[in-house]
This record gives sequence, structure tokens and C-alpha cells, in this order.
Amino acid sequence: MKPKVAFYVFNHTSVGGVERVTANLIALFIQNGIYVDSLLSLRDAKESNSMIKHPKDLHIQQIDWKDITNDLTHYLNKRKITHLIFQGDNMTISKSILKALHNTNCKGYLHYHGSPYAYLKKHLYWSDIKEKPINAIKIIIAKIFYPFKKRKLKQIIQQSSDGFVTVSNGVRLELKQLYKKDFPQVVTIHNPISYTEKTVVDLTTKENKIIFVSRLERKHKNAFLSIKAWQLIHEKYPDWEFQVLGDGRLFKEIKTFKKDNNITNLQLFGQVNNVNAYLEKSSISVLTSDCEGFGMGIFESIANKNAIVSTESDGGVKDLITDGFNGFIVPRNDIKQLSDKIEQLINDKELREKMANNSFERYQSLINENAFRQWKVLLNI
Repeated sequence: MKPKVAFYVFNHTSVGGVERVTANLIALFIQNGIYVDSLLSLRDAKESNSMIKHPKDLHIQQIDWKDITNDLTHYLNKRKITHLIFQGDNMTISKSILKALHNTNCKGYLHYHGSPYAYLKKHLYWSDIKEKPINAIKIIIAKIFYPFKKRKLKQIIQQSSDGFVTVSNGVRLELKQLYKKDFPQVVTIHNPISYTEKTVVDLTTKENKIIFVSRLERKHKNAFLSIKAWQLIHEKYPDWEFQVLGDGRLFKEIKTFKKDNNITNLQLFGQVNNVNAYLEKSSISVLTSDCEGFGMGIFESIANKNAIVSTESDGGVKDLITDGFNGFIVPRNDIKQLSDKIEQLINDKELREKMANNSFERYQSLINENAFRQWKVLLNI
């Protein structure tokens, strides 16, 4: 029987990293002659976003979130799907999907886009408690439930016998350290940046632009940190511009902060269709996440020869950034050090360009791994 592949994401209408990676994988499979039948989602199949383009003949199907196991079982059997690659960051949903797979002849591959600590920990700081005292209770609750959640994650890994795919070596090592053992079904396949060859960026075309690509959320992304770091130094560098690409619950708050602090060289673009068009012109990229499975914004940044400034993060940031080689890694939630390193790169063009070239070197080493070949071996097709 010829392979008939389907993908499953929680929300196909979103334009986050998971959805972009899934779109890239679908295109990569099709380009290499693998038939992709369906994209499954918890959202209405009639809904869509205008930014991520899928093949016209791809069957998009909503799965009932109230009865995932039975609805998915029926669909996989009806369409005779042979391989399902599914977003596995939500343990409850993953458990339901694995039950459905048990009822079919379809093989299932859990695609783990995050860090286990995104699930196990609350990334909260003293400033969060000061702003909202209820956050102290959330930290206590997280510690109480930690062992139960840790055990649940282990069960999901064990049940994912066909394959549990992490998007970075950092995440795979975190799982090994958590459970003091290797799981044979856990493998790392880095995200493909796209299914077309990347044109090498000429550093002479770079402009005085710093870029932040992220969902504008406090949870996991700590997005406001980058804005506050720029606020400390923006008056000293009127010929530089800080660009924010992304949307989320913090967008209006950041817009108000910009106005209140008269940060004229801060531009908020919201969601954009072509991130590369902005990255090609920028010189420095900033990441402030508390946890990132792989960090597509940074992967795209190193592909576009940007020097990087990042905070410490759970997950796979160190797959992409080596401190002092192609960027700087500063302590979590440290506005001052984040600001200082941005300023250092602004003032030192030679260092900035050296790190930019090193970034592209890191990018080339990652794409030479051939993500499609690794997926093909795992799926045995």
C-alpha cells in the first residue's frame, strides 16, 4: 500500500511556529513525492488564515474536540491514512490521539514542538508576583502537580512507540535528564526552514534594524522584556529601529507603552505575510522566550545572517545559538544585560558582522542534516 500521510495541529488557522513548520513539512513531503492527504485540526475546516498557504487539494478536516478519539478513529479508517504526524504538546489531546491510533492500522508520530518544562513549570518571576499576587499561588500549585504531570508525560512517551519526535537536541537531552534514561523512540529532527533553497544574504544590504519575531504573549514568550530593554537605550540610537513582528494579547499594551514612553524608533507590524522580507534587511535579532522547542524566529534569523541576542531558555535555543560565536545568551528576564548586549552589537559593526556570518554557518550545518531524509527513515517509506 502506498503511504497516505496526514498531519494534525490544534489550530490550523493560527500563524505560529507550529503551523508554519507543519506547512513546511507538508510542502517538503509533497515535493519529494510523498502523498499528503489531510490536515486535521480542532478548528472549523472552513476557517483559514491568509498567511499560510496549503496545497489546494489538501483535505482540511475538523476533528471534534469533545470526542477526539472516536472522531479521529472514524476519519483515519475512512480515509485509509497510513501515517499520522500530530502536534503533541498537549498531553490530554495526545492521549486521546494515541487511543485513536490504537483502534486503526495507522502509525502515529508525536511531533513535540516545545520543551517539557513548558508543560511542567510556571515561568514566573518576582515582578509577576508583585503585579499579580495570585501568581504566587500558581507557582505553589505548579510544584504540587509537577510529579503527576511528569509521570503523565512519561506515559505519553512510552505509548508513542512509532516515534516521539523532538525538534531540537536540547529538548531530547531535557527528557533524558528528567527521567535518567534514554527512550529509543525519542528522536530529534530539526525543523525545515522552508522547502525552497535560501538565497544567501549580502551583509552590505543590511540596515540599522533590530527585529523581534514572536507571539506577543507573557506565557513562555516573555515578549514585553524585549520592548523594555529597547526602551532603556532607544534615545541613544535614533538611527536604529526596533521592529516587532507578531500579534497577541500584549499588542495593545506594548502600543500604549510605546506612546507613553515616546519610543518613536519602535515599530509594531503585527502579523506579516513575509517574515524573510524584514529579516533580510535587519542586522540583529532578539529572543526573550522562557522556553522554545526550536525557535523558528531565530532559525529564520540565522538563515538571514543576523547576530542574535537571547535570554536563557529551556528547550533548543542552544541548538541555534552559541554564546560568543553567533550571538549572546544572557540570564532569563534580565532587562539590563539584554539591553547591554544589544547595545554592544549596535556599537561594534565588526563583531556584529562576524557573528552574522557565524549564524549562517550554523544555519548551513542544520539544513545539511536533510530533514526529509530523517522523516523518511522514521516513517519507513
